[in-house]
Amino acid sequence: MFQKIFKKHYSKKYAFVMDTICLIIAMELLRFLNGSIIVISSDKDKLIFLFFSLVCITLFRGYSMFLRFTTFIDISKLSLGLILSVAIYSYYIGANTRAHYNYLLLLFYFSLSLLVFYRLIIKILYNKTTKDDMLLSTLLYGAGTNGLRVKRALDDSNSIKVVGFLDDDTTKIGRTIEGLRVQSLNNKLQNINDKGVGVDQIIITTNKLSQKNKNALFNFFKSKKVKIFKVPSIDNLAINKGSINNLTPFKIEDLLKRDQIYIDLDKNKKLYFRKTVLVTGAAGSIGSEIVRQLLNFSPKEIILFDNNENSLFNIKKELESKKSKTNFHYLLKSVTDLNSVEFCFSKFKVDVVFHAAAYKHVYMTENMPQPTILNNILGTKNVIDTAMQKDVSTFVFVSTDKAVNPSNIMGATKRIAEMYVSSLSSENKTKIITTRFGNVLGSNGSVVPIFQSQIAKGGPITVTDPKVTRFFMTITEACQLVLEAGATGNHGEIYVFDMGKPVKIIDLAINMIRLSGLIENQDIEIKFTGLNEGEKLYEELLTNQENLKKSHNKLIFIAEKQKINTKIKSMILQLITDASNTKNTNSLVSSIKNIVPEFKSTNSNYKKLK
Repeated sequence: MFQKIFKKHYSKKYAFVMDTICLIIAMELLRFLNGSIIVISSDKDKLIFLFFSLVCITLFRGYSMFLRFTTFIDISKLSLGLILSVAIYSYYIGANTRAHYNYLLLLFYFSLSLLVFYRLIIKILYNKTTKDDMLLSTLLYGAGTNGLRVKRALDDSNSIKVVGFLDDDTTKIGRTIEGLRVQSLNNKLQNINDKGVGVDQIIITTNKLSQKNKNALFNFFKSKKVKIFKVPSIDNLAINKGSINNLTPFKIEDLLKRDQIYIDLDKNKKLYFRKTVLVTGAAGSIGSEIVRQLLNFSPKEIILFDNNENSLFNIKKELESKKSKTNFHYLLKSVTDLNSVEFCFSKFKVDVVFHAAAYKHVYMTENMPQPTILNNILGTKNVIDTAMQKDVSTFVFVSTDKAVNPSNIMGATKRIAEMYVSSLSSENKTKIITTRFGNVLGSNGSVVPIFQSQIAKGGPITVTDPKVTRFFMTITEACQLVLEAGATGNHGEIYVFDMGKPVKIIDLAINMIRLSGLIENQDIEIKFTGLNEGEKLYEELLTNQENLKKSHNKLIFIAEKQKINTKIKSMILQLITDASNTKNTNSLVSSIKNIVPEFKSTNSNYKKLK
């Protein structure tokens, strides 16, 4: 019945009629309760007071609102209208005694109470009868100022109903905010959810939630098909009436990234401010993020060097939309072409180099050693040799944990590139730094985009082996630490990033399925396919010859520099020459294994080679 009543909006005359009835009831109620002094007794007096009240409320735009959407502002308009009408009526009757004033004060109180009361009843009935069954029951994580603002922004949502708050602050738990209880992640909440009265989604309203609490929140709800979102800016949420389309889904990166990374801003700014910076592989996932973060330190120029046409175009369009004083230069060239590299250094007075250009896809490089050697080793040699000739102040080489005790061609070539960089003279003016870290979430070819695509298609998700583990870091975190290493490092060091605890790929797959509001092997199948060529069960961050020592940053460690003798350097140069002359694959791989004795091919045809 109520749904039919609220199906359409009604004209102002209904409010006039309802207000007239309420004002008459207020006058009659006051006559019944206070019979000694009757200021309004005759029908004429009642009509005059009614006239004054309705006209004054109209003057204050009290009838421009929708009854079902009554707010505090609307109540204020009613109050002002009634105050004015009572004042005019008191002048009309010549009120001059305390009894008159007490009566008029009670008349204002009873009138306002009834006018507000029926409006609130209409608002409550509207919310109860037209929305409850359609809305997504939502808990807000964060019972602070932001949580309250989000709650109010969502009050008129067409898709969301806020049913309570969550918080980890024990001083807030058990209290209420605008009638909604603040709860903790405990058995009581678990029982409510199990009874079917629970929630459809969680919205995180604070940016200060620790990684520990993020994981606790996810683990608590992951078996319930409860989706988790992060709130956008409060202003955007309010403008869009709390539309669910404006909420940011909670991603796997939110579970795996660490608490805020603190870097030495002064040293970073000193190195990069008003400098010319070259980034190779600048259109890739790591290179492009390095470019974005460099903008925080206002370099004079950034040279984006990459051989991928489409990706370079995309980052160009992105940077054009930013209002930056930095000048950008785009070079569609390959690091394997020495002439192109030398042209770049001759055209620009480069101060800092970030060498991120590399082939990194394990499967593709395993089947094509020759171009991988040229890109990963020759490309590195071309860039660093030219940088040293031009007395560039700082050279940062971006390596990988797959270079440690490598099991595939990609890792082995990156290890050889590390060795070549380490072999260069420490007497040169160029400060040379190598950074080494594990898998980067969301990078091109990484497991996360693959899983996302498989989930979007309805599965199955393919995992090579249930025992496979990997270190993970977000792109933002990795590039922050790369810039930090460049700004604070000394010559010849290998900076190893603290990657946290290794993550099982099967757990990663399950968590991504749960974050999508689905259940593994029920909604999305998980299939095991066996290890790929060159893949091993786990990754390492240190070789057997390296030891770690602490740096100024608790997330960065320094590996002891390994001495590379002239014989090894000659073997590296010969390998490059052989690859340039397209020598046969087995011969190239054998040469790689001679240079890197710890290179043990895994699940590969190269296992037989020594």
